Amino acid sequence: MFRYVIVSIPVYVSLFWSVVFLTDKLSVNKARYWLGLFMLTVAVLYGCHSVYFLGYKELYLKLDSLYLFTGLSVYPMYYLYIRLLTCDLKLHKSYTLHFLPAIVLGFALILAISFADTADKLSYFNDVLVDYRWPRQEASPALMAMSSIFFASRFIFGIQALAYLFLGYRLAKKYNQQIANFYSNLKGKELVWVKLLTISFLITSLASSIANIAGRGLFMDNDTLLAIPSILFSSLFFIIGLQGNKQNFTIKSVKEDEKNNNFEFRSPKESRNETLKNKLKKLLETEKRYLDPELKITDLCKELNTNRTYLSNLINNEFHLSFNDLINKYRVEYSISLIENDLGNNFSLHDISSSSGFGSLSSFNRAFKKNTGITVSQYKLSMRE
Repeated sequence: MFRYVIVSIPVYVSLFWSVVFLTDKLSVNKARYWLGLFMLTVAVLYGCHSVYFLGYKELYLKLDSLYLFTGLSVYPMYYLYIRLLTCDLKLHKSYTLHFLPAIVLGFALILAISFADTADKLSYFNDVLVDYRWPRQEASPALMAMSSIFFASRFIFGIQALAYLFLGYRLAKKYNQQIANFYSNLKGKELVWVKLLTISFLITSLASSIANIAGRGLFMDNDTLLAIPSILFSSLFFIIGLQGNKQNFTIKSVKEDEKNNNFEFRSPKESRNETLKNKLKKLLETEKRYLDPELKITDLCKELNTNRTYLSNLINNEFHLSFNDLINKYRVEYSISLIENDLGNNFSLHDISSSSGFGSLSSFNRAFKKNTGITVSQYKLSMRE
């Protein structure tokens, strides 16, 4: 009973999230729907995994090709989910290319198993799958084929883990830079959790690879060892589902905001660097436009009569900051003036945060620490002292 619970946890966690996301309409949020397909793939993968560790040899051998297919589909699906969050507005036919290794090796394994006799299948299960050993030289062609496909799939899986996690992380980083140059309030828009998940994925994948090399037979009779990867992966998939459920803002939202805030640029002569820089500083220092918590770079573009690309490049090159960092710099300076004029502590941190133009207290705390090197509480304490 304990073993059944251990091997079933990842299945139930991923199934729960697949139901949550797949009940959404594809047209509403393609990223959420794709995450539901990812979770369903994970559920099938760990369903096959549980059959293996519960000792159903014959049933598992029938499911082995499905296990291989879903195993080689997990990282491509996660990467394509990140693409739908950060750069792709729709599903592309080219997505199918990412699943070619899974499709080819999956069908190859089906054929190899169909030509294997009972002795070959048992040898494949015990020697290759359990003990992770290459079959003896006198092994039959069918057994050699099954073994070759299995080890090839493990090698490709390792390459996928490194490649797709790197590509996904790079896409998320580029997306975060893009929205930081457009919005002054990043709450609910950033993909900061992708970095944590990338590290977690790498650690769990490394642990899984070490376990495979040691031989899955090591876990067959030891429920405690089996519980470790099960809990790790269950936690990881739960966090992915939790963060994905919160992440309603995608590249589609960015494109819609860009379209809605687009306007005709009338006077290119006004875009000379020094003139534009002085006008921008006046808007921020004199008119305090940064106090608007929903300020976008296009709002300033309209007032400065310039285009977004030009203003964004000016901020990046002249101030060496993103739009978001520049606005937050002014907001932090304003919050400091509020703190220094409130020695009686009549204002709460929330009051100071909202009065300074921050969209949330967490954004205020993060920006304050980034700009001053200390927390808001530490600064208030130093002022009292």
